[in-house]
Amino acid sequence: MNSTQAHPTPPISTQPTFADWLFILACVVALAVVAFLGKLAYTEAMKTETAKRNGEAVVEWMQEATAGRFEADFAVAACAGTPPPASGTAASADKAVAAPNTWGGCLDAILMQSTMKALDNPFREGIALDFAPACNPEDRSLAGNIVMEKITATPPGSAVPTVISPLTPDVAIDQKIQVRLSVCDKGAYAVKVAEFEF
Repeated sequence: MNSTQAHPTPPISTQPTFADWLFILACVVALAVVAFLGKLAYTEAMKTETAKRNGEAVVEWMQEATAGRFEADFAVAACAGTPPPASGTAASADKAVAAPNTWGGCLDAILMQSTMKALDNPFREGIALDFAPACNPEDRSLAGNIVMEKITATPPGSAVPTVISPLTPDVAIDQKIQVRLSVCDKGAYAVKVAEFEF
């Protein structure tokens, strides 16, 4: 008699176990989280791109305006490179020299008279486009704002070729100036858009 008698093998179950269902559930949750985070990242990236497009629109307008800014009939008088004629006959008789236009007056005029008045801040729904002196990661309310900075060349041979300073409202714009335009991203970090002459 054969001592190695065959034992019947018990049938193997093909039904998912509790551990299998937990693994499937974990995969579904992981996919949902990845999809949600991807959508969130895409939305924030689109807001940053919209802010950059706003900056590009400002640059485009300012570059177009640069060509005629020093002509007498420039459309936005507050941005003209030469001061507007002094009003009043006494001032004209004395040939009084008017103060040069400043960036603050020019910016107000730009926002009222140019196509930039239609631009909105993509990070703050229903809020108009705004200009800030600088991006600051400690102040997230600056997200989407535009930052204009003046670039001043230093004398030849200087260790630093240029000095960057905020384009404050009191800066005179009677001469051409080099400008750097940036936008603040979601974290209020500066994203450079362009450097140009105004």
